[in-house]
Amino acid sequence: MNKQINNKLNKLFSTPNIIGLIANVNEGKSNAIYWILETLNKDFTFNIFVYGLRCEVPNTMKIYSVNELEQIKDSVIILDEFSSLFDVENRKMRRQIENTLRLIFHNNNVLLLCGLGENFKKFISAKLSAIIFKKTTLADLINGSNAKNIIMNYKGMDMGATLLNLGLDEAVLFDGLHYHKFNVPYLPQYDTKIKNVPILVPKSVSNKIQKKWL
Repeated sequence: MNKQINNKLNKLFSTPNIIGLIANVNEGKSNAIYWILETLNKDFTFNIFVYGLRCEVPNTMKIYSVNELEQIKDSVIILDEFSSLFDVENRKMRRQIENTLRLIFHNNNVLLLCGLGENFKKFISAKLSAIIFKKTTLADLINGSNAKNIIMNYKGMDMGATLLNLGLDEAVLFDGLHYHKFNVPYLPQYDTKIKNVPILVPKSVSNKIQKKWL
């Protein structure tokens, strides 16, 4: 199955496109981004620009502004937490954001927009050629948006009344015509939370730690 998905991704990223990646908080969105990069890097050489990724990825260039974004040509661009780059809550900025997204096609780029369901406003959602869903709360999606219409039409066994209930290693791709469920392997080298210590520690464990230091 993943070979088929690899072919789908290769096709989506080979021509100018705007692709969405939608997920709830802490549901493997960043891991999916790194997996997509590794998948593409296996077979292709390409220019890659990123915004918002915490881990260093070989042969990538980081950007920090819309001005930089609009100057990029012939490349793959990944914007993680794109709502921190685009002020999507400010309706006065809509025209500016639309102009920036229009340049993606004019400059021969592929753009992967990654964020929460609520970030994909109607005018942004309407520009997506394909969407990758991780675990997503349906109420967070904008009513009447293309993204919500697409997921509400999905009738997989993991689709509930309130939630697209996918595991951390699962995703659903809508490529514009069909839905494809696939696995996303865990990549520990890109897990920035792996060294986080527990916030609550059982007292028995805590006492042992204290005695060790006495």
